[in-house]
Amino acid sequence: MAKRGISDKQRAWLVRQLDDWQSHGLLFTDQTAPILDLYETQVELAERKRSIALVTLMGIAALMVGLSALLLVGYNWRSMSASLKLFIVFGTIIGTQTVACVLRFRRHATLLSEVVFFLGCLFYGTGIFLVAQIFHINAHYPNGVWWWALGVLPFALCLDTLLLHTLLVALLAIWCGMEILGFAHLRLLFFGGWGFVPNAAYSLPLLALPGLIWAYRKSSIVTVTLYVAVITWWVILQPVAWRAGGETVYFIGAVGGLMLVVAENHAKGSRFAIPYRLIGVLLAAGALLTISFYEFNKYALLTTNDLYISRSFSGTALLMATVAIAILSAATVCVVAAFKRGDHRRQYLPLGLVLLMAIFLYWNVFIGEMLLPTIVANVAMIFLAFWLMGVGFREDRVVPFAAGVLYFLLWTVVRYVDLFGDFGGMLGAALMFFLCGGALFGAALYWRQRRKIQHG
Repeated sequence: MAKRGISDKQRAWLVRQLDDWQSHGLLFTDQTAPILDLYETQVELAERKRSIALVTLMGIAALMVGLSALLLVGYNWRSMSASLKLFIVFGTIIGTQTVACVLRFRRHATLLSEVVFFLGCLFYGTGIFLVAQIFHINAHYPNGVWWWALGVLPFALCLDTLLLHTLLVALLAIWCGMEILGFAHLRLLFFGGWGFVPNAAYSLPLLALPGLIWAYRKSSIVTVTLYVAVITWWVILQPVAWRAGGETVYFIGAVGGLMLVVAENHAKGSRFAIPYRLIGVLLAAGALLTISFYEFNKYALLTTNDLYISRSFSGTALLMATVAIAILSAATVCVVAAFKRGDHRRQYLPLGLVLLMAIFLYWNVFIGEMLLPTIVANVAMIFLAFWLMGVGFREDRVVPFAAGVLYFLLWTVVRYVDLFGDFGGMLGAALMFFLCGGALFGAALYWRQRRKIQHG
């Protein structure tokens, strides 16, 4: 049975606790060794760290080797015949992947094979564009990146290597950005004459979902983070594809709230909640900070009115925001209902953020009053800050607690500069920074005292 991963701090804590339990008669001497055997030893932990560092360095080395090979071929490219070019392209790809298979399955050199597979996937991607150049194929060039990612996908799923998952996520992110930022105006073939449906890289979730499932099955928190990040990148680019205006921030804030819903659906203290919570907090906190400025709401109102008068808003942006938030909310509810691992009482603030962003959107369209959204956004910032502190208390983790304290202090500083900066001047700013420093110092002492009480 494979041993469970553990950090240095966790292993040191476990050893101390086992000694303490043994001294209190809760465990016998012969019971401590089987418990420790469930986890990595110090030697295995050090070896895993060295392997990660080695894979990173060798991956960078493979990238440099690939670039040098491409430059060497490119220097003599024009003097080669088409048949020789094809032989070099396909021979390099097949030869590299064959060597990688021999290293992995015959020589059992797993680490080296991962790097060679990575190099082969790089050659495969460049081969796509070189073949198109040989036959003078003028096509939609982001499709080349899509086919590249599609070719890397089976290798990433079958070879159990973080390096290829990183390459796949990078390709998906690049392809998504190229399609939406550069070619969103193109219509999709299967939509026929529906000219209002933009090109928004709709196949990305289908390509990313297998990798996300793989990451959960392998308990790889880093890989989960990669796929959650690329899916979030695709989602927040949708307003760009649909030509939304100032209301984009409400959509991004709603996505942040839904990410927090998924995070809170995980079991208490689960590491897999961290990527969702991190991304959700960044999106929601950034959206609330933006909406908390009266001038932004004024700009959003003017933009919305201009779009509404031109009758493009009701047909694109408002429809996009409504349908997208509804679809994302339904998908999130399905995920929550399927797993049922979290405490639904923890969902109040995340769901409240989603509802609040939807209200902001329609308030901006149909009411057009700017002061109330500004006030509500400031109140929501305070609630989010204290909610993060509560997460830190609940899971006994200092990072969410510190994030909540820092976000509250950010709100304090921003509101001072926004409302009283001209009146207070340098002396007022000095007093504000002094108070913030004192608050941080007090929060640190409070957390330290709390840890002493809990851990005795």
